[in-house]
Amino acid sequence: MRTRLKPLDFFKLIMFIISVELIGSFSAFFAGNIKYVYNNLHLPPFSPPDFLFGIVWPFLYLLIGIAGFIIWHHFPDHRRVGLLSIYGVQLFINFIWSIVFFNLEYYWLGFLLILVLDLLVLICIIQFTRLNKVAGFLLYPYFIWLLFATYLTFGVAWLN
Repeated sequence: MRTRLKPLDFFKLIMFIISVELIGSFSAFFAGNIKYVYNNLHLPPFSPPDFLFGIVWPFLYLLIGIAGFIIWHHFPDHRRVGLLSIYGVQLFINFIWSIVFFNLEYYWLGFLLILVLDLLVLICIIQFTRLNKVAGFLLYPYFIWLLFATYLTFGVAWLN
């Protein structure tokens, strides 16, 4: 059964998306001069140009926010608490990754963190899909990008 979003629900959706976008923005802010660091690293093959990250991440945060809202909005507390806990932990690791990698320049620790992030997002995809296929599907682009970012992270840690 499909239900339409009421105006208050639509507002909550927007707030969910804004919250996730802010997590990404604050992470970038606290990570320092990402563009400078990135452009001064020895990069592995297939490394994208720096401007691409500023296009991809806001789009991914939009999808992540919508997926989280679907689970939060459509399921009772007892079904969503565990899922949203894992969702929150992966957002936290996503937040600290840029700081660890770009600001602190701890490349190998960044690699370990992104491996944990990969696992947590995969768990979210599996669990979200069990409750709502759309919520799970919305996380696929994020997961694919993370796998590519894992390759880049390993390459940077190895080469630097």
